[in-house]
Amino acid sequence: MKEQVKKIKGLIAVLFAVVFLSLLATASAYAAEGPAVMITNYEVEPEVLMPGDTGTITVTIQNMGVLSTETETKTMTTMYTTATKTTSTVSAEIETIRLSSRSRDIEWFREGFQRSEYYNVGALGSGESISISLPIKAAAYAQDGTYFPEVCIEVENGENVRFPVPVKVDSSEVEIFEQDIPSEISLSESKEIVIVVANNRPNSVSGVNVRVKSKSDGLEFTPERIFIGDLEAYGKKEVNFTLTSFVAGNKEFSFDATYKNGINSHQNELKSSILVKSIADVKLILVNAPESVLKGEVAKIDFDVANGMAKDIKAVSVMPAIEGLRILPSEYFIGDMEVGDVFSASFDVYTRDLSIGDTKIPFKLVFRDVDTDRRYETTGYVVHIEVKEPQKSELPNQVLFFAMLVMLVLAAVLVWIRAKRKRVRQKVG
Repeated sequence: MKEQVKKIKGLIAVLFAVVFLSLLATASAYAAEGPAVMITNYEVEPEVLMPGDTGTITVTIQNMGVLSTETETKTMTTMYTTATKTTSTVSAEIETIRLSSRSRDIEWFREGFQRSEYYNVGALGSGESISISLPIKAAAYAQDGTYFPEVCIEVENGENVRFPVPVKVDSSEVEIFEQDIPSEISLSESKEIVIVVANNRPNSVSGVNVRVKSKSDGLEFTPERIFIGDLEAYGKKEVNFTLTSFVAGNKEFSFDATYKNGINSHQNELKSSILVKSIADVKLILVNAPESVLKGEVAKIDFDVANGMAKDIKAVSVMPAIEGLRILPSEYFIGDMEVGDVFSASFDVYTRDLSIGDTKIPFKLVFRDVDTDRRYETTGYVVHIEVKEPQKSELPNQVLFFAMLVMLVLAAVLVWIRAKRKRVRQKVG
């Protein structure tokens, strides 16, 4: 009996020892493993930044930690042991997430506040994941290349994480250049021009838009804006515009291409020019104009207007293209002109307000197309007239000279008469 009691007490002692060792092993396993946090994926937007661009680094954080324990149990009846495996999970307490960079070329983007990290992100259960976006900015002076800012994760009850993310910077732009723009065009003519938009970047861009930014008077573009949309890396797109001219002369114009790299807006500009010539067109021909006039005189200028086009025109007018000078009429209206017609136009220029010296007086010719009613304008003709100072009158001096001469003659005559009378008296006496 006593021996059986001793055996039972011995078994109980062994059982308590096994349970104690199992609990100790479980505690040590919990302390040793803890939650395992990893970055399982990342994405940079835009894929390649330009100097000065802002963007985001989006990382996926996952708690990989799973706590496993194994317990050995002895039974009294069969005297053999059995192993029981239990699994428990541990939450990861994430304190902060921040971005660390060795240079200032790629940094946490601060806008309106000084925060440069996320605080008290929260708990992440075993197997759970979360996506966090970190705002970044490439410095305006950043050189082309690949940078490796580190995403740093501080875990309260586990190992901290430092994960380098490659961020590319490339200063290549979307360019716009001429494909087919004529150097000259005839007045009232329409021509198609072709320009090319080329994406020189290693990543695609979005929202590409081409528009006429500026143009000289007398030019019309159809359409004035063309939307391209997305443009793939190293891709290009041709766009066509129709150009119509209404005023002769050298005309300047420009296009610009706007696009987005991520959320960042950029643009590039193309400047060009075209010479609008009046060839076989309506011409203003100078017939008569004085080379010089005295200031205050009226200078008469005569023109012929000839329709050299292959069709009739209407509302033809000749008018001075200068302000501050009295010229009559202010507009010489001719009206309709058939093919080959020639009409005259005359103007009187009042020179009282002109300065002494050479004066340029420009005239322009305007008309409308019979079919489209579009208004056209030529540079016409520039008349050069020299304005001279009027000569001062010499009449007062001449009158004085003649008056003195007459007085001298009269005096001589009087002296001669008196002398003659004196001689007569002497003879008589």
